[in-house]
Amino acid sequence: MDDPRANMQDNRLVALGAPHADWTKTPGRTLGFWLTLAGFALAIVLPFWGVIAVLVGLAFSMRAIRVMPAGVPGRGLVLASLGIAAATLLLSVARGILGV
Repeated sequence: MDDPRANMQDNRLVALGAPHADWTKTPGRTLGFWLTLAGFALAIVLPFWGVIAVLVGLAFSMRAIRVMPAGVPGRGLVLASLGIAAATLLLSVARGILGV
């Protein structure tokens, strides 16, 4: 084959590598975090409505975490949202049991 495009030694495109995806633009990542954070603040005053807001935020965060591979930038916000959701659920259950 005498095609100069087939010469891989001088081909600079191989050195560029694969394009990197921007995981910080994953749908549901920031919206899920803010809804979860707002639900946590709401759960302090109104536990039932706070849990509802947290579950909606959790749905957005779970949608984002299913798409994002482990170790990519931006995944920490989703994991923080999951932690806040767990804390909100514990707070609401504790308030329900203790009657505070």
